[in-house]
Amino acid sequence: MAKKNVSGSKTKEKGRAKREAKRLDFRKIYDCLSPEKKALVDEMGLGAFQHLPNYYINHNILIKLVKSYDIFTNTISISVGEFLITSEKVGHALNCRGDLFEKRRKDFEDKLNDEEKQALDLFKGKSLTFVQDMVKDCPIETDEQKRTFKRAFALFIQKSFLLPTSSAYISPVYLPIIRDIDNTQDRNWAHNVNSFLINGIKEFHDQGSQAVKGYHFVLIIIYFRERYDGKSLNDPNFPAPWIQRWTGELMKEKIKAEDEDITISVSILINYV
Repeated sequence: MAKKNVSGSKTKEKGRAKREAKRLDFRKIYDCLSPEKKALVDEMGLGAFQHLPNYYINHNILIKLVKSYDIFTNTISISVGEFLITSEKVGHALNCRGDLFEKRRKDFEDKLNDEEKQALDLFKGKSLTFVQDMVKDCPIETDEQKRTFKRAFALFIQKSFLLPTSSAYISPVYLPIIRDIDNTQDRNWAHNVNSFLINGIKEFHDQGSQAVKGYHFVLIIIYFRERYDGKSLNDPNFPAPWIQRWTGELMKEKIKAEDEDITISVSILINYV
């Protein structure tokens, strides 16, 4: 009798475990912050992440949603309906909207003031572990220290959750946030997150990548919100941020109620035959 090849499945399980640990580490680090640091996070417009469920979503559902994502219409098409993914919906899910992020340009570093150049030297090329430690240990007694904490947290949340990549180091794509750090609440985090995710899904579809770069969790939030709460963006019964309503307990309940074999629409399946 031929032996089952379990090495591949073990590798996949290890990968899932790492992703789960990374997401849960975000909650652990946020929960251990002092009230003063949490107030600074709120000031940055990122306080909604305190509602992030301490629960890792079913991987099979996530993969089905990603595979059924039509990269031309930005729509998830499955047997239970169609779900359009937009920056506006991402904004309602996370309660973060604002002006566009400054695109990274060759002259980015030339625009920095002296303090920002010091911050660039501090974080450029550093690891996620370095940034995590900075978030936990950075004092916030002076205005300069507070800005250092904000920069560290902004890099940390991008790297660990909103714009994740497989690299262990801070990507240059994250660094523009160190400029004008006191106005992060005016940045369009939702658009940035959605664009990064769409690019990751396109790579997954076009190149057959084994992993999808980007904030996958928001797909689940939008899917559950629209399937079970309706598609009105401003329903007063289910206000933003949507992650506040969709707790780990509620997700578990709905996942059990999900059809175990969500059928991907035929038009999308053709691409995977």
